[in-house]
Amino acid sequence: MSCGAQSACVATHATGRRWSRRRAVRGAVVPRAAADADERAPPPPPPLAPSRRAMLTAAIGASIIVAAPPPQGAEASPVRASTRAAERVAAKVPTPRVVGPGYATLRDASNYHGLATAARDRKGLSGLLPSGVADDAVEMARARAALEQCETPFAKYKQLVALQTSDERTFYKLLRTDTETLLPILYTPTVGEACVKFGTLTQRPLGLWVGLGDKGNVKKLVRNWPTNDVVIAVITDGERILGLGDQGANGMGISAGKSMVYAACGVPPSGLLPIHIDTGTNNKTLLQDPLYIGLRRERERGEAYDALIEEVVSAVRERYGPNTIIHWEDFAPRNAFRVLRKFQAKSGVVTYNDDIQGTAAVTVSGLLASVRAINNSDITRQRVLFFGAGQANIGAAELFVRALQRRGVDEAEARKRVWLFDSKGLVTRARAAELSEDKLQFAQDAENTNDLATAIARIQPTALVGAAAVAGAFTKQVVSEMSRINEQPIIFALSNPTSKAECTAQQAYEWSQGRAIFASGTRFAPVEYKPGVTFAPGFANNAFIFPAIALGTIVSNAAEVTPEMFLNAAEALAESVDSKLFASGAVYPPVDRIARSAVDVAAAVAFGVDPSSSRDKWRQRVSDYIKSNDLYRTL
Repeated sequence: MSCGAQSACVATHATGRRWSRRRAVRGAVVPRAAADADERAPPPPPPLAPSRRAMLTAAIGASIIVAAPPPQGAEASPVRASTRAAERVAAKVPTPRVVGPGYATLRDASNYHGLATAARDRKGLSGLLPSGVADDAVEMARARAALEQCETPFAKYKQLVALQTSDERTFYKLLRTDTETLLPILYTPTVGEACVKFGTLTQRPLGLWVGLGDKGNVKKLVRNWPTNDVVIAVITDGERILGLGDQGANGMGISAGKSMVYAACGVPPSGLLPIHIDTGTNNKTLLQDPLYIGLRRERERGEAYDALIEEVVSAVRERYGPNTIIHWEDFAPRNAFRVLRKFQAKSGVVTYNDDIQGTAAVTVSGLLASVRAINNSDITRQRVLFFGAGQANIGAAELFVRALQRRGVDEAEARKRVWLFDSKGLVTRARAAELSEDKLQFAQDAENTNDLATAIARIQPTALVGAAAVAGAFTKQVVSEMSRINEQPIIFALSNPTSKAECTAQQAYEWSQGRAIFASGTRFAPVEYKPGVTFAPGFANNAFIFPAIALGTIVSNAAEVTPEMFLNAAEALAESVDSKLFASGAVYPPVDRIARSAVDVAAAVAFGVDPSSSRDKWRQRVSDYIKSNDLYRTL
C-alpha cells in the first residue's frame, strides 16, 4: 500500500451505529464477509470515560489527524489507526495552567496600577510588566493621552470604564482631579448613550446583578461583593432611565454613574455598591436585540417584584449594617413614590429617592439663587409652572411649598403658587377624576388648556421648570410669552440627556433678548449672545445634592433622611452662588467646585440633624471623613 493510502476513522455517533470496518479504512478494500461479520458483532463495551471519549470523538470526527501508514505489505488496522490518532490528541490536550500570584494581580484593579505598581517581586509581577517604572502622575498622563485619542464622548466612556476595571487608583485619582472634564462623560449626558448601548460593551462598570430567578438567594449574591465597608447602595430597576424610558438591565449604567459621582465627591469607592434589580423590560427593541444582557420577558408587576425589592434591601442591610444608605434611582413613577414611602415608613431604614428628592433640592436651590440674582426679589412672591408632572417635578413642587412655609407662608397659600402641566394639559380640579393623588394636591381652580403658551398667558408664572423629556417643548412662542410678562424670566430646561432638553441655552437667550435666567439638566457650552456679552448657563444637576446628602447623613449618623435635610441642602447650595456667577448667567456653582461644594452642603445637612455643633465644626468633620477614607491619596 502506498504512502498516499492513509488511514482515518469516521465516527457514526450521530446515528449511534456500530463501527464499520468498511467505513473505517479509507482506501482499503475490506471483504464483504468480514464487513458483514463486523456488523453482526456483539454490542460494544460500555462508553469510555468522558475525557477519553472526548479525545476519540475529536480525533475521528475531525478526519484531519492521519495515522502513520502500516509497514510495507501489511494490512492497515483501523483499531491501531484510531488509537494512534487518539494518542496524538491526548498529547495535544493542554495541561492545567499553573498561575502565579502575579497573574491574579494583573487582573485585580485594586492592586494593579500599571507601571506604578509597587512591590513587583512580592506580588509575583517580575517579567509580567515592562522594565520601566512610573509614578501615579505618569499613569494619569497615560490615561489622559488615551482619552485624547477617543473621538466621541461614548468612546471616552468606554476607555474610562476599561480603566476603572483594570486600575482603580488611576481611575479615581483622575476622576477627582479632572472632575469637570470627566463628569459629563461618566454621568449625564453621556451615561444616557451608554445605557442605550450597554449591550455593546465588552467591559462594563462593576455592580451587583439581581434577577427574578434569584429570589431566596439574594444574601448569597450580596456576600459575593468583594468589599466589606459599603455605606451606600445605589439601586435601580432600569424602568425610567433619564428621559430615555425603560432600558431594562442596561440601567446598571446609571447606578454605576451615580456611584462614580459619589466617589468624585469624597465617598470611598469601596463604600459604594451599584445594584440592578432585573424584573424584565417592556422595551420591545431590547427584547428583540440579540446583544441585550437582561431577562427576556416583560416586566413583573405583581407580588414577586415587591418581594425581590424587600429581599435586596434586607440582604444589603444585614451584611453592611442598618445605617447603610438605600439610594433609589430611576424607578418609574408607578413604583418610585410607592417604594420610597414604603421604606421610609420602616423604622431604621435610611433611604431616599434621588429622582424625587435630589431633583427637588437642586431645582429649589436654582429658584432660590435666581431670586437672589433678580435684585434680591422675594421667593414667597414667585409663581412656578412645572412642565411635566412626574416624580421630578412633583418632588420639586413639594419642596418648593416647604421652602415657602419655612418663610412664613401658609401651606394652602403656598400650594396656590404652584401649577402643574402634564401630557393632557394644565392640571386643574376639572380633571380631578383622572388625576393621581400626587397631582391632585396641586390641582388648581382654572380653565383647562393643553397649550403651554396659553397656560403661561393665563397663569403669568415667574418661573418655568421643564422636566418632561419633551425635546423642544419650550418654543420661541413659549419663551417669548415668559419674557413678555417678566423682566427676567426664570427658565429651567432640566430634562436629560441633551436630546430631551426642552430648549437649548442659545434659544433661551436669543428668544428672551438675553434676559432669561437659564439653567439646564445637562451642560451647555457658554453662549455668546452678542459681542462682549457671553453667558455661562448653570448646570442644574443632582450631582450637587445627593453626594452632600449622603456625606451629611454619614457623619451625623442620622437615623433617617428627611425632607428638611433636602431643603437645608438646597438653601446651602443656593448660598454658595456669588455675584460673579450671577453676572455670567449662572445660578449654580461650576462643576469643578462640585467636591468642595459637597463638603459645604453636607455640613449644612449635618447641622440640621444636630445643631449642637456649629456648621464650621461639621464642615471639619466632613473633611476629616473624606481624608481618612481617601484610599488613593487624591487630596
